[in-house]
Amino acid sequence: MKIRMPYFPVGSSYYPPTHDSGDWARDIHNMRAAGFNMMRTAELISSWDYIEPRRGQPEWAWLDHTFELAAAHDIQIVLGTGSCNPPIWMLEHYPDLQRVSREGMKYPTNTVWGWACVNNPGLQNEVTRYLSLLLERYSQHPALYCWQIDNQIGHMTAFTEAEHSHPRRYGYWCYCDHCTRLFREYVRAKYGDIDTLNHAWSWDPTHYRYDDWHQITPPRSMPAEWGNNTAWLDFRIFVQQSIADFVRFQHNLIKKHDDTQITMHNLYDCMRPDLGARNEPNHWDIGGITDIIGHDIYPSEHDFRKDPAFSSWFFDFAYSVARHNDKTMWVPELESGPIGGFSAGPNFATTGRDIKRFNINCIGHGAKCMLYQGYRDWNFLPLTWGALVDFHGEPTERYHAAAEICRVIRSHEDFFLDALPPAAQIAVYHSHENVIVLDGQANEKFLYRALRGTHTALWEAGYTIQFVEPRFLNTATADYRVIFLPFVMHLPQAHADALTRYVENGGTLIGCAKLGHVDERGWVWNDRPGAGLTALFGAKETYIEVQREPHDRITLVVNPENPLFAGIDAERIAGYWHREEFDLQDDVEVLAHFVDGTPAIIRRQHGKGQAILMATHLDMAFWEYRDPALRQFFDNLMRYCGVQKDVLLDSPQMDYARHYVDTHLLTHESQHAVLVNNHGTGTADLTITIPGINPARATDLFSGAGVPFTTDGGARFSIQLPPEDGTIIMLE
Repeated sequence: MKIRMPYFPVGSSYYPPTHDSGDWARDIHNMRAAGFNMMRTAELISSWDYIEPRRGQPEWAWLDHTFELAAAHDIQIVLGTGSCNPPIWMLEHYPDLQRVSREGMKYPTNTVWGWACVNNPGLQNEVTRYLSLLLERYSQHPALYCWQIDNQIGHMTAFTEAEHSHPRRYGYWCYCDHCTRLFREYVRAKYGDIDTLNHAWSWDPTHYRYDDWHQITPPRSMPAEWGNNTAWLDFRIFVQQSIADFVRFQHNLIKKHDDTQITMHNLYDCMRPDLGARNEPNHWDIGGITDIIGHDIYPSEHDFRKDPAFSSWFFDFAYSVARHNDKTMWVPELESGPIGGFSAGPNFATTGRDIKRFNINCIGHGAKCMLYQGYRDWNFLPLTWGALVDFHGEPTERYHAAAEICRVIRSHEDFFLDALPPAAQIAVYHSHENVIVLDGQANEKFLYRALRGTHTALWEAGYTIQFVEPRFLNTATADYRVIFLPFVMHLPQAHADALTRYVENGGTLIGCAKLGHVDERGWVWNDRPGAGLTALFGAKETYIEVQREPHDRITLVVNPENPLFAGIDAERIAGYWHREEFDLQDDVEVLAHFVDGTPAIIRRQHGKGQAILMATHLDMAFWEYRDPALRQFFDNLMRYCGVQKDVLLDSPQMDYARHYVDTHLLTHESQHAVLVNNHGTGTADLTITIPGINPARATDLFSGAGVPFTTDGGARFSIQLPPEDGTIIMLE
């Protein structure tokens, strides 16, 4: 259930023990002077071991004083549960607390968080005890707003291994005795008897025949290493459930103490090829647990200047998790200064203009809170990690940019609290089980290419995009006109049935080659598309091959009379990797051909909807080649499917605008806001049309100036955006 606050929260992380105590009052005063009304603390830095340096002997003075200062300045606090990084003294009481890798190595301490096993009973006992102390002391304090549970759970475990060791060698956790016992209980509950498990886990040549449950241990070999595919899938799902259960465990502790308390968790990232799925939590699961779901973003970490679509990819996914779970979306950590590179850094010199655009992006994607990470630079952190003010607490241009954002939000606070992005007509299918399967087969980069290729082609064409997870396919929130299935290898029968019902009810399903390769066990379907989708698409695979380089065999012929190729100034469009051939039913329509005349894209009507299948990977092809003809093809395909755009963008520098200009629409009742960012280094002359609205006035919220507009086919106005700048135009 969504939570609406009486004010729009903007603030920052702040960790008083890392600064001189004489500066605390000034720092918090300056936060309020900038318009901040929220502070996050004690979630990771200056957390549990700063509050309880010795077991059972808490030292509350600094946190008590922080609460007093916050209350005096009308700032509310997001307080961490501390569970992500327990004190080192805990190892004296629980020597088996560390996670264990599949090679039997204990996860190192004195590193980033996530070193303690979430299934360790000692950790759960101590979290219960410590969190009870925090709840007893602060749950009724007027300065407390909510509790942050853990911190980016699961993420940094994988990040550290990717940085410091071979990612495939040390990247999978946890194999401790507690996880082994619980995994054994998990598969026993799932399969019921040992013979059923033996059948499910039979995978020659490397499987075993188990005689008793005590013989079961978590699999240590990936399918790509000739490990058991079903056992691997079971174990990685178990790990994700363990992570979600640890969040739920703390959420329940807080609610048991006082069910009016509010909980939040901050997830990070989704499907990065450098991290794979090693310990990534299931975002869709955790999104349904806490009262508020947060997603942290550091756009510069992904070089948003070179890949401006990334922030929208990230936020479209984050907003989808919140929307389908009916939760409010926050950004608990937002990049606040130059970042990365240790002594060689910063990798990215974040400026005030960046801060402005970051916030416009957050608001435009439906975020209802932004908290910077952090307010003030820290001397102890040699990794460049800039903040809004400098080491002395003096404001920088980033501080002033943040203050300007606060001023704009306050000018229309109720609108920004209530307004939401338009309902997307396009969704991209996303399943963590599919991620697990492809990561285990060392093919997660194919999935990343397919997901990013689909999203980027549609983003550059100007469409609003969301993501959908299988459990939500036949719910009220899955009211999409089109669903894409990029590299969906793992396809259980139940998910395929839900997709079929979606088409029967009027939706359009778009899949690519090798769709539905394996079932819920990771076993290969006899026919492809799998799970009975041969009937939905009217096609059964008869042949498949791989072309590792561009080749005529995976190249489409452009037919200018075909609406799918309208406006394309090219004779051919390159596909990618697979070429699939089909036995087609009589009612299948061929929409496009390969060079040799073989069907490349087919369509079949089913019920009130239609199913479209591509015999190669045009999504991956766009990511690899960035062919403008292929982007136009995706645009034409959406027009063919009846999808409309919420914002129409025109520019004399249209190629530049497609790549660097990001536009979003927020709507509440008769008010509309157009949020526009120019991420590039050139000036952007833009004409923007919002179809179907007829406002009385248009105002640039940053300058306060009126914006001339017409109402020919909707509200239309022209603006000029300087390099690396953004603005918000309010239409009322």
